[in-house]
Amino acid sequence: MTDEVGNLVLSNNYEQTLALSLARKRGLADIAHQGRFMAALEARGLLDRAVETLPSPAALAEREARGEPLTRAELGVLLAYAKIVLFSDIVASDVPDDGHFNTDLTGYFPERMVKKFNEEIHGHRLRREIIARVVANDLVNRGGPSFTNRLMEATGRSAADVVRTFAVIRDGFGLPALYNEINALDNKIDGQVQIDLYQIVSRLIFVTAGWYLKNDAGTAPLGQRIAELQEARKALEPKLVSLLSDFSRERLEEKRHGLFKVGTPDRLAERLALADVAELIPDIALTSRLAGSDIVAAAKAFFAVSEAFRIPRIEEAARSVTPPDYYDQLALSRATDTIGAARRGIAVAALTQHGKAADPVAAWLEAGGERIARVRERLQALTEGGDITVSRLSVASGLMSDLIGA
Repeated sequence: MTDEVGNLVLSNNYEQTLALSLARKRGLADIAHQGRFMAALEARGLLDRAVETLPSPAALAEREARGEPLTRAELGVLLAYAKIVLFSDIVASDVPDDGHFNTDLTGYFPERMVKKFNEEIHGHRLRREIIARVVANDLVNRGGPSFTNRLMEATGRSAADVVRTFAVIRDGFGLPALYNEINALDNKIDGQVQIDLYQIVSRLIFVTAGWYLKNDAGTAPLGQRIAELQEARKALEPKLVSLLSDFSRERLEEKRHGLFKVGTPDRLAERLALADVAELIPDIALTSRLAGSDIVAAAKAFFAVSEAFRIPRIEEAARSVTPPDYYDQLALSRATDTIGAARRGIAVAALTQHGKAADPVAAWLEAGGERIARVRERLQALTEGGDITVSRLSVASGLMSDLIGA
């Protein structure tokens, strides 16, 4: 690596510090993922834990049992490795050749230099390496050291796919401007509260990235994928709150008020409170395409299915589950994915089979008769008869999945 590109690692210390703070805050919640990231690096011959004074698998397990997360220094080492490895993976792919990343290229240089030497910058001999470093830094700073590895494990997709998906979410949701709003709160609100705000955005990125990698082949041009997300947001965001159930609206208002009470400006608090709902926009857009319906009609059906099967309550309970091991985590993820796919499938069925009805979902439920009524009763018993567990969610997902052909 040349000194010119290597110096990029040191750029943007604010984001680097923020990335460490976010990783530290996640603490024990991420320690298993960090351990698997280290193992993945070792398998590629890229990491020697002893040299880097990182804990062995046995030491990591002991720490987790004692409730001790990685130290800030250890997380700093992992962040550096994540950026170096992702940089190499990006350079080895065709990601830097996509014209969409020209904005990342020019963003590295001072504005006056871009105006004066725009042609020279785009013809720079290290153009691909600069893009790779800027994008790798941005992704790891926002998602954490194990972000790419977790998504690759969960979806079977490549690092290049993860990077493209990150770009879709970053630019489709206009996240740079959102981060600037949170950055502007420096020394105006409590530092830990500010970290919590960044964490809300990090969750939006991770959850939505997982959805895209599992449900979108990613074959369309990057610019088109970003434009489609922007168009879906433009059509839905002004109407989302009115489309939600009373339960979801109450939870959203609680979150918004809680953020406002700790000093978050009202407009920003409203957008961040809506993040859990905003992550559903790509799924609603897919529902619209599959059903051949207007996106607002698709959203109405989508949320009607959610309410009919109490899915918001299931999702809220699922977020509180902390699986004890990796395979339980996979089972939880699969169960929630299956419930999401079933919701989409039922909404599509309602729109295609009963699209002319005043309420397509109500018509679909009525046409299903006793069979659907029994499933709804069993789901209610499963999700309200005690604490939610991975096994309960797995059964619930199976029941929902069986209804798609109803």
